[in-house]
Amino acid sequence: MTELTTTTADGLQVTVRMPDNHAWVRESLEKACAAEARRQLADTPAPDPAYSVPRAADLLDLHPETLRDYMRLPDHHPRRLHYMPGESSRGDRVLLSQIHDWQRRNRTDAALIAPAGPRTRGRRPPAQ
Repeated sequence: MTELTTTTADGLQVTVRMPDNHAWVRESLEKACAAEARRQLADTPAPDPAYSVPRAADLLDLHPETLRDYMRLPDHHPRRLHYMPGESSRGDRVLLSQIHDWQRRNRTDAALIAPAGPRTRGRRPPAQ
């Protein structure tokens, strides 16, 4: 027997027992679980990865010192790249959302950078 339990908005708990041998029971459960997982993922805030200055410069195809020059501009300047200061300049981090905001303000025709996937150790493929 499969037992489904839910609680209504009024606090009423409803339990339904169904036999396991029906394919529609399994399909219904899978669909309900998938829908709930999608809802929870949609409601969860997306992560905002932070990149070091050299990595952010690489993503934007800029020299790191050029990127630092953008970071040193006054707060009100439209070309300023906002960042999270670290204990030293090596610890400065640029959030992906800040990179996207900077791109929108400065290069509206550029494609937005997607978050990088997990990095693997090993040799880099040869440049072509």
